[in-house]
Amino acid sequence: MTELAMAAPPSAHPRNHLGVWALVLGIASVVLALGALTGVPAIILGNEGRRAVRAGEADNEGMALAGVVLGWLSLAILVGVIVLVVVRYLAGGPHS
Repeated sequence: MTELAMAAPPSAHPRNHLGVWALVLGIASVVLALGALTGVPAIILGNEGRRAVRAGEADNEGMALAGVVLGWLSLAILVGVIVLVVVRYLAGGPHS
């Protein structure tokens, strides 16, 4: 009587941590309003994570993509705030 070897179930955890870190940094950049401080690393790590997915080295492209999107959103918010401050200053200063 032979026993059939059972295949191991797929791992519930992502195979690399670039996508996870991109997502964490992206969330921190938006929620904590950290802008470029964590937004730029989220974009970089997210793109590296997506590159790893295309190379077959990772399986969490959704996390990596979310990190990239949140990183860019954070930078867009930062630019918007800077533009509003400059416009307000040019329109008559902070006390008008």
